[in-house]
Amino acid sequence: MLLSALGVVAAAAHLGTLSGAVANPGTCVIAHCGVQLAECFADSVCRSWQLCILGCGTSNTSLPCQIRCADLHKPTDSTSAIIDKFSECVFPEHHCVPPSQGQCKPPANVASLPAFLVESFAPEANTTWYITRGNNPMFDCFDCQVHHFTIDPADPAGKILHGALAYSVRKDLHCSPPDCDYLQREVFQSWSVDLSNTAHLINHNNTLAELHYADDWYVLASKPGSYILVYYCGCNDASCGYGGAVLYTRKPRYDLPAEDVAVLKSAIKAAGVEFTLDTMCTPSYVACKS
Repeated sequence: MLLSALGVVAAAAHLGTLSGAVANPGTCVIAHCGVQLAECFADSVCRSWQLCILGCGTSNTSLPCQIRCADLHKPTDSTSAIIDKFSECVFPEHHCVPPSQGQCKPPANVASLPAFLVESFAPEANTTWYITRGNNPMFDCFDCQVHHFTIDPADPAGKILHGALAYSVRKDLHCSPPDCDYLQREVFQSWSVDLSNTAHLINHNNTLAELHYADDWYVLASKPGSYILVYYCGCNDASCGYGGAVLYTRKPRYDLPAEDVAVLKSAIKAAGVEFTLDTMCTPSYVACKS
């Protein structure tokens, strides 16, 4: 979750003076990140991202618009390097903008979640899973969420689960698949297992370029070879307390039998989270590239 420093300049009056935070974010950006800001405007990728975010305004409801700008204009490959450099300066290096604060909490039954075998994500090398239900419209509802998982027990950082997470961003949110144009995205993430609670998968200690994000996954329910229901909470240098949930299935469609649906609904209720299986979105796979 990245915010534009140009948006920061425009938002300076809106943010005002925050206790323990920079009094004027715009002044901070100009003073400490002026070079990076100039480099951003000289780069077509970074400039398009900045201009998009400027159009979002500075209200308390502008975050979905800002996230949408990142989806459209911030590639997940090396062409986003100047955006990354600019964001690093504004957030972790100089703390020009205080992180937004959400309220994501671990599931109410975290201590009693069923034991989870992390190898379930990758019973064979490069196992493919599909997200067929999602909770947070900003993060979980992209079409064509095809995720490939592997297990590396010898990972030196202890992050034994590795995921290549591909997804497709609709250029027009109002299109109807298959009549949609897409931007293809892919990110790579890794998790360790909480040995005191194997249903808790940990993705912490990430890099400056990744804004030191720290995500916690909680497996609310699973069935080997069929589904894995994950609820997550996360924090980074720009935003803390974001969260969501996804249902992984081995097929690119949501067609689980009634008895599995009943188990999932029961697991969500027991977790005490603010969504239901019926309110989750259903990503489309009808126009996905193989």
